[in-house]
This record gives sequence, C-alpha cells and structure tokens, in this order.
Amino acid sequence: MYTTQAGGSLNVRVITKAPDTVQDFGQTHLVVDTQRFELMASEVKQPRDGDRLVLGGVRYVLHGEALIDRDGLVWTVSASIWPEG
Repeated sequence: MYTTQAGGSLNVRVITKAPDTVQDFGQTHLVVDTQRFELMASEVKQPRDGDRLVLGGVRYVLHGEALIDRDGLVWTVSASIWPEG
C-alpha cells in the first residue's frame, strides 16, 4: 500500500532492493543497510519525500529525491523503516 502525504492510498506493485552501501564520514567508511524500491510510473505519478509504503506489515517512509529511468517507466526511491509509535 502506497500512501501520499495528502492521504491518498494506492495499491501498487513494488520491486524491493536492499543493497549495502558504503558511506564516507571523513576518514571513516561505514557499510550502511539501505532500502530501495522500484515503483511503476503508471501507478505512482510522482513519489515525494515523506510518502509512505507498507510491505509485508513493515512501514517505510520515502526520503530524498525519486529517480525515474530514462524511458519514464520506473521510479527508484529510497526509504527507511518508519518507527513504531
């Protein structure tokens, strides 16, 4: 389930990607667990920072800028787990 900040909800198809990335902080290199999702542009017109996604009972919040592929078919978004509460 995809939910916009405005409160609209959509059932969407999602491809989950969770690659580890290396983040540099000065002289330190940290391996960081990331969550990335691919969304069909035909289902989600413009993903925005703060939109939410629920997959398998786990809630995520989108952050950063969504990137669209060169054909305009698939959005790639980054997200983090939404804290319980």
